Amino acid sequence: MIDSHAHLFRPEFAADRSAVFARALAAGIAGVLNVGYDLASSEAAVAMGREDRRFLATVGVHPHSAAELADPAGGMTAAGRALLAAMRDLATAGPVVAIGEVGLDFYRDLSPRPAQGTAFEAQLELAVTLDLPVVLHIRDAYAETIALLEETGVPPRGAVLHSFAGDGDHAAWAIEHGCLLGIGGPLTYRRSRLPDVLRDANVTADDVLLETDAPWLPPVPQRGRRNEPAFLVHTREALARILDVAPAELADRTTANFARLFRRLPGALDAASARPVV
Repeated sequence: MIDSHAHLFRPEFAADRSAVFARALAAGIAGVLNVGYDLASSEAAVAMGREDRRFLATVGVHPHSAAELADPAGGMTAAGRALLAAMRDLATAGPVVAIGEVGLDFYRDLSPRPAQGTAFEAQLELAVTLDLPVVLHIRDAYAETIALLEETGVPPRGAVLHSFAGDGDHAAWAIEHGCLLGIGGPLTYRRSRLPDVLRDANVTADDVLLETDAPWLPPVPQRGRRNEPAFLVHTREALARILDVAPAELADRTTANFARLFRRLPGALDAASARPVV
């Protein structure tokens, strides 16, 4: 399996990062995509990927940080243009396979909504320019995100809707437009609507990626703990039951989906890669 969305560069893992990845390997996790959400985290994700090819990276500015790119009215600032240029340069680094996580978050509104829209569009353009897919963060803004993507177009390389929490129509739209759905720990929560959404939308194993969002959103039975890639097995088991496939088949098909979207696999899975650095 591949954990398609995690943040192992964060301080929550500083004391035991090697042990965390050792547990991941023991659980069958062959690689991790570390996802950036601002310049510092993107640099950290890239650094991990340069050190060990079992880690790939994304670079991006999260909607929470959109004010770093645009003013409250949605105008790109001089500092924002400089930041976008730095992100563009960083995105050419070897471990980088996508722009993200980017999008709209109207739940917390930590950046003004006009600034979020400007930051999102600018990074969609960056993905097109660099011929990269995007990792989308959407919270309480599915209708607005879809409307924007209908206007701008999904980048040709495609997208994944990280931590998918939309309804059946949103799932169907994503699949119709060549996007994948990122499925993580919330699938296992007692009050989750996601199992019914996936069934009603006829989602298949070819439409999904497995993810943890570590250190957040741990699955049952690990709720209340720091999430980590090894816990992905619980999400895999739950999703396999919902999609009516064997867990091993789900692992294989989601790995194939990862390779199709990102055109890369972590070094341990890529026969063409040099031996990963331990």
